[in-house]
Amino acid sequence: MSQAVVSLHLRRLYQRLESLGIDVRRGERDRLATWRPRLVGSSYVGSAANLAAYLAFRHHDIRDIQDELAVLGLSSLGRTEAHVRAGIAAVQASLGAVLGDAASLARVERIGRLREAQALRLPERAAVLLGPERPDRRTRVMVTLPEEAATDANVVRDLLERGMDLARINAAHDGPDTWRAMARQVRSASSQSGRPCRILLDLPGPKLRIAPLPSKPGRLRLRSPRDGSGLNVFLLDGSGEPGTPRPLDGSEPRVAVDPAWLAHLDIGDRIECVDARARPRILRVDARSSAHTVLVSTRRGIALAEGIELRLLRKHKEGASVTIGPFEPAPGSITVRVGDVLRLVADRPVTRSDVGDRDPDGPWIACIQAGVLEALQVGREVVVDDGHVVTRVEAIAANEARLRVMTTRRPEERLRADQGLNFPDSPIRGQGFGADDLIALDVAADTADIVGLSFAQGPEDVDRLIKELDARGAHDTGVIAKIETQSGIERLPDIIVAGAARRPFGVMIARGDLAVEIGYERLAEMQEEVMWLCEAAHVPVIWATQVLESLVKTGIPTRAELTDAAMAQRAECVMLNKGPHILEGIDTLIDVICRMQAHQSKKTSRLRALGSW
Repeated sequence: MSQAVVSLHLRRLYQRLESLGIDVRRGERDRLATWRPRLVGSSYVGSAANLAAYLAFRHHDIRDIQDELAVLGLSSLGRTEAHVRAGIAAVQASLGAVLGDAASLARVERIGRLREAQALRLPERAAVLLGPERPDRRTRVMVTLPEEAATDANVVRDLLERGMDLARINAAHDGPDTWRAMARQVRSASSQSGRPCRILLDLPGPKLRIAPLPSKPGRLRLRSPRDGSGLNVFLLDGSGEPGTPRPLDGSEPRVAVDPAWLAHLDIGDRIECVDARARPRILRVDARSSAHTVLVSTRRGIALAEGIELRLLRKHKEGASVTIGPFEPAPGSITVRVGDVLRLVADRPVTRSDVGDRDPDGPWIACIQAGVLEALQVGREVVVDDGHVVTRVEAIAANEARLRVMTTRRPEERLRADQGLNFPDSPIRGQGFGADDLIALDVAADTADIVGLSFAQGPEDVDRLIKELDARGAHDTGVIAKIETQSGIERLPDIIVAGAARRPFGVMIARGDLAVEIGYERLAEMQEEVMWLCEAAHVPVIWATQVLESLVKTGIPTRAELTDAAMAQRAECVMLNKGPHILEGIDTLIDVICRMQAHQSKKTSRLRALGSW
């Protein structure tokens, strides 16, 4: 190919880049005009302009230009998120230098300094919102606090020592006293250890959930011990109070019995019974905890319920017997399988008879929100518990919808109150700020550094949250918009500008509900696009939902979730949920993050020397 032909080809490529730059500037100007009212007096104008430029840039398909630039050894424009116009200008100036334009050489250096300055905006804003980077890693670790963190100082201390940078309080569970106690424990542990830790309080949000189901008679069920002790331990309680089937504070469960019978028990006594599953069991009296409680143990699994007879065995003769008193009621639940029918109601409470497993017409569940049934259509999906159960509407009557269970994660799934309901192909959404959100905001204003806006669907949601925070005097509290709906995806640029123009602001990719809402097959693509958009907007991202979930819950990770954790390193923060193996989860996550950051920074592959070969 002659030099003249090569020169003509390069000049045409230069002109295409120039045309692209003009279109990007025009699109940036038009988009900024719509955001101008929100940007008055804000320091976010420059970042908003870059976001507007990125949106205009990504309306073009430039794959053929990228191929030609790569052949020339020039940047293919694939990593321009943080500095869109400067990135295009830098490639154009480099191409001009190849063509012999002396002025382009000076422009390359000047544009390079501009790109560096723009690239610093994201880490600076991440530090303001999420706290400083660690010396050994850029990505922070957020952990959802378990309820025990409210009462056990060691829980938070251990999390901080392992590397937690942010503590998440989920206001969809527990209550104000527990949230405040958790926050006090975090502040205290952070002060004592010298390790900074921000607090995020997540609002409950307008998530549609299963309404409370009627409670069931309480039962204590202890499985065969697997911890090496060989013993199940619980208390016989003569105080007359109902027993607690599953205590939440880690103490031994209590079984109510007659105090006069309890007074005759001695250490070493044996007690026999036939448990709730008709299995004979022997109990041993191990200790007397107080005048009203005796500690007993059994070497096998046992199921106890009200009315079961306990018979004291003494050498050479049988002792007196007693029947177990009442237990605290257990939360109601429904077991479903593929092919079962559920009935969804939205206009009346659910009663005990409604949820009987033997109901020939199928058990009921309720969603307490007006308009749900009216918006449903036959053939549409209703998804329960983040996709654990998927149903399809078979019929709709005046006061109920008949749902057929199509898929379940396990052969049997148990539905309980407060599990989420999603209507991915129906125009049904939760109703704005509720009373629970306002109560949580009262706590957040006093205790939290950041508030999580659940189910953010548009800039008006951000406006309302900021108004409520200002009314409580929380003018510096940061805001995280949790993106978990189709509307949140579509209006993400406007959501970002509404928040970042007024507060320290970030975005959480809440992948549980998001996958249900947009379809699992789109999740991988969409989480990438959200990451790119947020980098262009210079706002930090939190990568959330089911990160290392198997490891945190069971102690054994899956191969897929380790790969997912490696991808999460590109975010400014990764969230782990609570679980019995959370400390191992933090260790593994940090190890993966530190390994991967030597190879990858956002979309840029970093060529660290390889040592495997």
